[in-house]
Amino acid sequence: MPERVAVCDILVGINGTGKTTAARNIIQRMVGSGSRALIVTPDYTEWQEVPLAGSRAQLQSFAGVRRIVCDGSDKKVVKETFDGIIANYRNGLLVLDDARVYVQAQATQQMTTLQIRRRQFGLDIFSMFHGLTQVPPIYFTFCTNLFLWYTQDNIKRRNEYITADIFKRIEEAQKRIAQKVATQPHYNERIVLDQRLA
Repeated sequence: MPERVAVCDILVGINGTGKTTAARNIIQRMVGSGSRALIVTPDYTEWQEVPLAGSRAQLQSFAGVRRIVCDGSDKKVVKETFDGIIANYRNGLLVLDDARVYVQAQATQQMTTLQIRRRQFGLDIFSMFHGLTQVPPIYFTFCTNLFLWYTQDNIKRRNEYITADIFKRIEEAQKRIAQKVATQPHYNERIVLDQRLA
């Protein structure tokens, strides 16, 4: 039996298109099947129904869903937050909500580590962004699926990081979504980037 691919998925769309609802459904499904989830969010007003994770030791053993608030304003805090996740969080779902707020240059090494070691850590990673141009280039090396909702940015700014065939699929999906969004505001498409999942 082949080993399961640990996913590193990107959810992209402007506010109100349905990314958070999709993430909630994924979390509910995974936790319902016995897994656990850790959400990193830049704002205390988001995911208020989810208890805070607490100490690094609690990252090792909590059940269900927990959250960490990391607003990205202090580079040292961002580094400490992700160093703590890398050292202590295993076997679950890691949701990075509004990831561009804290996944910046100072967190590139931690993001690379999480993406490279996700199978060994037993992690599936879901990162949420408002536009394709907000997705750091490092993601395109490791991403398994792109879930695309309506966006308003220019995808051409990312074509040097994406192979020509994948770029074409994303560009075509972006056009289809733009045509449907007036009547189906939560319409989205999945673009498989890792052919092992096709």
